[in-house]
Amino acid sequence: MANLNKIILVGRLTADPEARFSVDGLPITKFCLAVNRFGDKQTADFINIVSWRKVAEVCGQYLKKGQLVLVEGRIQVRSYDDQGGKRKWVTEVAARVVKMLGRGKDASEQSAPEPDMTVEEGGDESPIEEFEEFARAGDDLPF
Repeated sequence: MANLNKIILVGRLTADPEARFSVDGLPITKFCLAVNRFGDKQTADFINIVSWRKVAEVCGQYLKKGQLVLVEGRIQVRSYDDQGGKRKWVTEVAARVVKMLGRGKDASEQSAPEPDMTVEEGGDESPIEEFEEFARAGDDLPF
């Protein structure tokens, strides 16, 4: 059985995204999603999201604070050394697909895309369809 590292989240942006370029010139956009816990609308988890290339360009241009989005990607853990030489660890979601489910509260009609716009990084198969296919084949799971 193949390894699986896939996450699908629906939440609201806690702030406008931070768009920039890597040292190699690749577009990167980072943002944070507030995701309500299942069955509890009073408690949310705050999940850091990073996107690259075309997904990053679209996210940086169109996403705004308060906007509801679906993010499909993978969890990644990375480390770096801070200015004091101390090792820091970061856990985040590397977005492969971002689907805009609605406009933010302050988004203007002229500058915002259609609320159901989806941007995806490469690949032919829909990641949600791929996940559903994996879930249907659950009989092969070892637990």
